[in-house]
Amino acid sequence: MDKIKTMIISGGTHGNELTGVQLIKKWTTNPELCKKRASDINLDIVLVNPSAVAVVRRYVDHDLNRSFADYMLNGAPRSLCVEWNRAQELNQMYGPKGDSTKTDLIIDIHNTESNMGVCLILSEKNAFTMRASAEIANEFSDVHIYLQPEKRTTSPYFGTIARADICVEVGPQSHGTLRASLFEKTEQVVYRYLELASEWNAGLLQQKAKKKVTVFTQHKDIDYPRDRNGNISAMIHPNLQNADYAELKPQDPLFRTFDGKDILFENDYSVWPLFINEAAYYEKKIAMSTTLKSVEEW
Repeated sequence: MDKIKTMIISGGTHGNELTGVQLIKKWTTNPELCKKRASDINLDIVLVNPSAVAVVRRYVDHDLNRSFADYMLNGAPRSLCVEWNRAQELNQMYGPKGDSTKTDLIIDIHNTESNMGVCLILSEKNAFTMRASAEIANEFSDVHIYLQPEKRTTSPYFGTIARADICVEVGPQSHGTLRASLFEKTEQVVYRYLELASEWNAGLLQQKAKKKVTVFTQHKDIDYPRDRNGNISAMIHPNLQNADYAELKPQDPLFRTFDGKDILFENDYSVWPLFINEAAYYEKKIAMSTTLKSVEEW
């Protein structure tokens, strides 16, 4: 990746994920807190979905963070949907998505109810985002890297309108609430990304020795068991609840039915689940996202 000239720090893509919402409000009032750490970069601080923030809901009409695929931005006419209109507006302001985008890097702040600490989600193996995330994962405790490979043209996430993006996913935190410890840690992680972006532009980050990191790479999503009418028929097993990043072995208990029967993990190999029992994913029919674990030098 060449020098980072334009960058967005964003939050409130989901209106009830308040760490990002409150940090963006803080930084909008005092932008120098961010800009002084990367004075060589043209930095915008963006509240992504103000309509959802106003009502403290994930979205008003449609999940905004599932609205940035090319076919949605370019093929669909403007409609009464709040989020589709906002996606097109953001794409015009900071894109357009693709090679001619105005934005080099987006760092988008989210919350999860899952027990994931600070999760750095990368949509591809980009030179800067890999090196910077490796530094942060080694400097901070309870920080993990989740590689979620995406074809940028079809990816629906806000960050993909830039040339590169990092989603900072922080939890466990109930939607519509704040936790001071997570707020403060997220703030420090974002500040460090800004400093590392400036170091990258100066050629300093590239000179540092690569760091060993544990990488959790997206594998498969698992839905809840359902009855013939599509209703959920079992819950996350108690042994698995809050066990994000822990190994799930074949024949380990996976779900428990409402009458107390265990459903085992029928698989030939181990996986490492994330987003376990995330409340916002019930509507998406995702009980957890499984990953494969590796140790790499970034």
